[in-house]
Parts: sequence; C-alpha cells; structure tokens
Amino acid sequence: DYIHRVGRTARAGRSGKSITFVTQYDVELFQRIEHLIGKKLPVFPTQDDEVMMLTERVTEAQRFARMELREHGERKKRSWEAAGDGDDREGAIGVRNKVAGGKMKKRKGH
Repeated sequence: DYIHRVGRTARAGRSGKSITFVTQYDVELFQRIEHLIGKKLPVFPTQDDEVMMLTERVTEAQRFARMELREHGERKKRSWEAAGDGDDREGAIGVRNKVAGGKMKKRKGH
C-alpha cells in the first residue's frame, strides 16, 4: 500500500490544508485509503466554479510534469547510448552493491 504524505502543506510550525480531488473514478481507492489509515477524512465544502478553476490548474501542472519527465527520460537515454555499449550499467552497479554489502569494493589498479 502506498499513501503519499503531503509534506509541503505546512512548514516551520505554520498550519496548512491539503485538498484531494476525488472523482467518481477515485471513490473506491479513496475509501480504501480511509480504511487503511483508520480515519474518515472530512469533506471540504466547495463551489463548482472554484473546483473547475483548480482542476484546470492541476491538469496544466500534470501536463507540464509529464513533458518534463519525458524530456528527462530522453536525455538520460541519450546519455546512456553515448556512454557505450548500452549494457545495463545502473542495474549492474546495483547488483554489485548488493553483493558487496551496499558498498562498492575497489579493485587493485582502479
């Protein structure tokens, strides 16, 4: 189970609120989260026009984030291709780290 903790809502002792948009497609997942945390979350009273304005902002932010992720993935792919033979260097390093107990062991001459 995964529940995202909202960490930027309040800083340095200041209070804040976090609002989750739940559509008819999210109700079951939302109820499962409430069950998991053992708490019924309060409904925040809203005006339809306010929600639509916020929904547009969220949609735009999601679109921007997807573009950035795509660009980052393409840059990373290009850097791996330029680095050599295309083997899974990151995966190989992860396996070596696990075998070495979390630390890379230096070999003589390297």
